[in-house]
Amino acid sequence: MKSYTILISIVAALGGLLFGFDTAVIAGAIQYLKPFFQLNDAQIGLVVAAASLGCIPGALFAGRLADRFGRKKLMIVTSLLYIIAALGSGIAGSFVQLVVYRLIGGVAIGMASTLAPIYISEVAPPTFRGRLGMLQQLAIVTGILLSFISNYLIVNAHYSFLSNDNFWRYMLAAAVIPSVIFFILLLLVPESPRWLVLKNRIDEAKKVFGNIYSNAESTAQVKIVTDDIASESTPALKDVFTPRFRKVVIIGLVFASIAQLTGINIVFYYAPLIFEKTHVGGSVLYQTMLTGVVNLIFTVIAFWLIDRLGRKKLLIFGSWVMGLCMFTLAALFYLNMLQNYFVLITIFVYIGGFACTWGVVLWVYVAEIFPNKIRGTATSIAVFGNWVANSIVSLTFPIMLASCGAAVTFGVYGVINISMVLFVSRYVFETKGVPLEKIEALYTQV
Repeated sequence: MKSYTILISIVAALGGLLFGFDTAVIAGAIQYLKPFFQLNDAQIGLVVAAASLGCIPGALFAGRLADRFGRKKLMIVTSLLYIIAALGSGIAGSFVQLVVYRLIGGVAIGMASTLAPIYISEVAPPTFRGRLGMLQQLAIVTGILLSFISNYLIVNAHYSFLSNDNFWRYMLAAAVIPSVIFFILLLLVPESPRWLVLKNRIDEAKKVFGNIYSNAESTAQVKIVTDDIASESTPALKDVFTPRFRKVVIIGLVFASIAQLTGINIVFYYAPLIFEKTHVGGSVLYQTMLTGVVNLIFTVIAFWLIDRLGRKKLLIFGSWVMGLCMFTLAALFYLNMLQNYFVLITIFVYIGGFACTWGVVLWVYVAEIFPNKIRGTATSIAVFGNWVANSIVSLTFPIMLASCGAAVTFGVYGVINISMVLFVSRYVFETKGVPLEKIEALYTQV
């Protein structure tokens, strides 16, 4: 694999880094936002949820627009939205302004979570597509960790212009730096060669393929993609649900949605409170940063697994690990056995289990299982389902926690994780090493 392919994939994945940064940075800013704007709990919830709400339309329309205008152009628009959201959040003069800019940031996150996997899957050689597709998840967890580090450095910096009244401004505005870098680097990457073929721009596509493959291979790639899609027009939304594509679209939608039902976000949301109760392993801030480190380490480990073991084996293994960890947490809460290192170990194993299985496979799989003709639109639908499920989990978790208690809540998520083994075993088909143009033959056999 050429270094050129790795570099352009890394640039596309930077949208994921901003995705991770923007979704995690708000956690550190809340304690300073609340007194500054005198927010009640409902308003705090809206500030936090605004990004997730913005993700829904961002994800839903990004693929369709990318099919029409190109992957690169839409990623550039995404980078500009990131810059606007970061600057606007940092200078927001009112609660309403802050929510609006958080919504804009959410639209950018939703678009990035759709566009980067599509672009990477379309420039990656089949043998390395899994590892390159994982760059999206690696970037996300890196962004989460960077947000933890950035918040810590800002609060502990000894500069006269920093105070409790403006810590949150610098925390939220810090995303401007990677956003500008993302914008500049996007100007240097090529358009997706498969999209160029779709638009009958064959000479341009051959040039891009020439930078990814050898000259002989690039000619062959153009012919393969041309035979697959050049004669087909971009589908209308209703065409995506025709009998030819309906099965794989539903599989992708359900798969992306249930990835949120693993409960990964509730573990991150609830981890600080658990850490406060354990009184082991150092400060809450230190332990929270450790979750980011564990997340990153196991995402890196997955680089050596995804194209060796395949997607399906990783998903089944991850569901068993996460299910057992959820049942363990439920038991620890039920028995009130929280003041021991076993709680920390269970949380870290759970995060590691998610990071090297569902966390990485999600973004690879939803971008590679759809035929070329519908990839943009169908990936948007799948990622849209992921963000809707994210919002539902975020909304129902505190309600379940208050009405049912932690033991029952974690027990329910344990059942869900184990049940996901059945879905993966029956409906997820292996795509390891399969050219994108051959994917359609696989799902028709499911």
